[in-house]
Amino acid sequence: MLKNTTMNLPEDLLARVKAYAAEHRTTMTAIVREHFEAITEPDKEPVADDPLLAYSKGLLSRQEAVRRLGLRDYADLLVALGDADLPMPLPPAHEIENQAATFVRLWRMG
Repeated sequence: MLKNTTMNLPEDLLARVKAYAAEHRTTMTAIVREHFEAITEPDKEPVADDPLLAYSKGLLSRQEAVRRLGLRDYADLLVALGDADLPMPLPPAHEIENQAATFVRLWRMG
């Protein structure tokens, strides 16, 4: 079960962490969680032990994440990501490039 907690941080640090999280397509919660896991269980690899985190980082396929988590389907996986405050994985670089090229073609047509 996830629990909410309140932290008091200097405004400048908070701004830097928010910018870092946005730049790395993650959340402050995920950063704090990973850091806390790393310092309290240094021998444990959090991504390897957490299929949801592995999927969020793009290390596990959608189908494999659904299977390992015992979920019904992709919709349940999306809900689990939201509940855990984890971001969607980035598409592969070639897919992003294809999407960008398609956008440019469409833009020029309009």
